[in-house]
Amino acid sequence: MSDFEREERAFRAALARAADGFEPRELAIPGVSEESGPADLSDETEKAEEKAPVRRKAPWILAAAAAVLAVVGLGGVVANLQTDGSSGGESTAASDASGVEDSGGAPKALADQDGAAPEGTYREPGRTDLPAPAEGNRWAVRYNIAFQVPEEWADATAPALPECIAEPGDQWDTVPRTPYVANITNRPVPRIACNETSDRDFPPQFGKVPFALWQPYVLIEKPGKGASLQTGSWEHEGWLLTRVQIEDAYATILTGPGDDEINNQVKGSLRTTPKDPYGCETASPLAEGDPVRPKTEPSTSPLEGDAPESIALCRYEPSSASLTGSREITDTDAAGLVKAIRSAPRRSGPNTPQNCAPGQPVTAYVILRIFRDGDTPKDVYVNYENCADHGFYDGITVHELTAAACRPVFAEAPVTIYSVQDDVAKVCLS
Repeated sequence: MSDFEREERAFRAALARAADGFEPRELAIPGVSEESGPADLSDETEKAEEKAPVRRKAPWILAAAAAVLAVVGLGGVVANLQTDGSSGGESTAASDASGVEDSGGAPKALADQDGAAPEGTYREPGRTDLPAPAEGNRWAVRYNIAFQVPEEWADATAPALPECIAEPGDQWDTVPRTPYVANITNRPVPRIACNETSDRDFPPQFGKVPFALWQPYVLIEKPGKGASLQTGSWEHEGWLLTRVQIEDAYATILTGPGDDEINNQVKGSLRTTPKDPYGCETASPLAEGDPVRPKTEPSTSPLEGDAPESIALCRYEPSSASLTGSREITDTDAAGLVKAIRSAPRRSGPNTPQNCAPGQPVTAYVILRIFRDGDTPKDVYVNYENCADHGFYDGITVHELTAAACRPVFAEAPVTIYSVQDDVAKVCLS
């Protein structure tokens, strides 16, 4: 790339950001949800992307329904080709935790201009591990790592094969078109060999997404045993990439020109937490290979009783024993989900045991944590992976996966399905 082209990109980015800064604040519309969301990232209108990326300040409405689905293998498995956005090469560089803690040893929380955090809504008032987020920000949790991002940042899935993207809008371009928190996925990725290198003349730490498609993001990764990622900070044409280590996880933060403060604030808010803001435990209650059902039988079904105040949808990955994503439904939506589960047939299904080897462990499951006013939360386990024992388990009985009960669970990121049998996909994916 010539010096002229670099200067042109920087100039375009500066103009676009200046224009964004004068946009009026958008009204929040009650009931609107957010990706991977109804927007189709492969839509032809997205092919007209500007040459240089800019940080867009308006929220992008995304959902699991926009996922690209493909039938893979002989067992009828449906694979969502959205990805976890893994982009960094491994190294043995030392951890760089600078900026994560303040002078008192405690992680810094974002604050508004007056230095006081506004009130937040949490399942347990008085929690000290997660204070209320700063005005205009929200907490995001991946594994047991919590951090604050601007509230318009979506939950989205990074491209599966960024090295295969030849140009914006091609078949491998599933790059989110908005700043995002990367989802953690267990989806299959096709084994194809490609290494498009045009427009990749930037430091390798920035990954393989073409520069024209860059968006600000936060990615939390847990490398395999004995592996590590390079930590530090890198800059390219005003974009700042920072990677720090928190216990056994790594946080990678990318922000655009002029947003170094956001990068530092996200880094400063990083911390570990036993629960997310909705009440999901961040440590998986099941060990790898265990059946997806409650370990003890409750005295009464969590599905019985008054209408729930809220339901936390908690998605787990048994292999890392951690929470991989969560969201919350409340009021009539929560009551409707409980009613739909109770109305489903009292049996397991749909099942296709002939498609899987015996004893194959699940790679993801969901727990519905049901909150009723004045009562302790009660859990319903959702098994939808592999080929058998599918259903909603309340500790007493099991209810079949039906469209009315299953689709609300997986309607929005980051609680989404990335690989599943055809029969379950037809029921649970709209």
